[in-house]
Amino acid sequence: MTNSLMAAAGDSAATTAMAAARALKLVLEYAGLGFELEEGGAPGGYRLRLTPSTAHPWTHGNVQARLLAEGIAVEVARSEQPLPWPGHELLLLLPSEQEVRALGRLFEARLTEVQNAALQLHRALAHIGAERHVDIQAMGDRTLIDIGMLDTEAATLLYRSLGGDESVLCNLDLGEWHDHERFARELERVISATGPVLLVESVPTCGHCRGRHGGNRIRFDYLDADDALLLADTLHTLKEMSAS
Repeated sequence: MTNSLMAAAGDSAATTAMAAARALKLVLEYAGLGFELEEGGAPGGYRLRLTPSTAHPWTHGNVQARLLAEGIAVEVARSEQPLPWPGHELLLLLPSEQEVRALGRLFEARLTEVQNAALQLHRALAHIGAERHVDIQAMGDRTLIDIGMLDTEAATLLYRSLGGDESVLCNLDLGEWHDHERFARELERVISATGPVLLVESVPTCGHCRGRHGGNRIRFDYLDADDALLLADTLHTLKEMSAS
């Protein structure tokens, strides 16, 4: 019995450590940093190879002391980075889940407005079961957020999560082009009701192409940071309300 309990506790600790590492990796991706993250050291520990960035001043100078001042105790080493991007690379030895999460919070605090909005929308979509990477796109002198395209399953999850009328779905065949176009209009309506005015387009797939490309899809217009945050907040709030 004792061995079983110890094994269960070990599995639980490993699971939470992996979740912390995934969260850190996601923040690093949205921060646009070059990195490699892998398990290493003590159980729950990770090794992070990181390219220093001017957006994160603590990655320069005495990195170990700067992190300690933030309450993050890690070992730091430097190594030469090979061509084609020569320079110094940091190696951070994160001894436990606690340091992994703390470092993630430190990076997240330095995200730009658009980076943070894209991250929060990514998390909100994952929270409802429609996980996907929300992209950041430079559009001339603006930087916007691109949800991209959703398949039918993810689009209906989003519709339901925003309080869409279930009876509408019951009367639609989303494999049929005209019904799918009507669904796109309904999804646009429920999103607009939450605040963001977001254009939603039906992208039908012909029967011959479905084996290669899947079924009909939904494409969204680009969002600015404020609208992306508003949509993310709405999804989180409605999800919590439905769970209570």
